[in-house]
Amino acid sequence: MIDSPPKILVIKSDISKLVKVQSFVNEIFVQYNISHGYFNRVFLCVSEAVVNSIEHGNKNDTNKEVSIVVDCKLKSLFVKIIDEGEGFNLDEVADPTKGENIKKEFGRGIHIIKSLSEHIEYNQKENSFQFKIECK
Repeated sequence: MIDSPPKILVIKSDISKLVKVQSFVNEIFVQYNISHGYFNRVFLCVSEAVVNSIEHGNKNDTNKEVSIVVDCKLKSLFVKIIDEGEGFNLDEVADPTKGENIKKEFGRGIHIIKSLSEHIEYNQKENSFQFKIECK
C-alpha cells in the first residue's frame, strides 16, 4: 500500500446505499493492492459507522448525506465518517457487554469498531467518527 490523496464517497442517508459503500471499499483494496484478508474487518467497521450515521445521526432523512473519507498511509487505513446530524454523547451509549444489554439485537456498532480498529476518535460535536485499521 502506498500513500495517496484521500478517497471520498458521499451517499444519501439510505441503507440501500451500502452497496455503493461496499464497492467503494473494494475499489480502495484493489487500487492499493491491500490483502483481501482485511476486507471483511474494514468493511464491517465502515458499514457499522455508516449505518449509525444514517439511522442515528441523520435520522434516516434522505435529504441528508453521509461522507466516507478513506486515507491510505503506508500500511494503515484512516477512515472518517461524517453525517449531518446533531451528534450524540458517547457516554450515553450502552455497553453491549453488560448483562442487561447482552441479548439486545442492536447497539453493538461502536463496540465492534473499537474492537477491530487500532484507534478511534470523535469530533467535539460527535457527528464525525474516525478510526484507523492496520493492514499489514
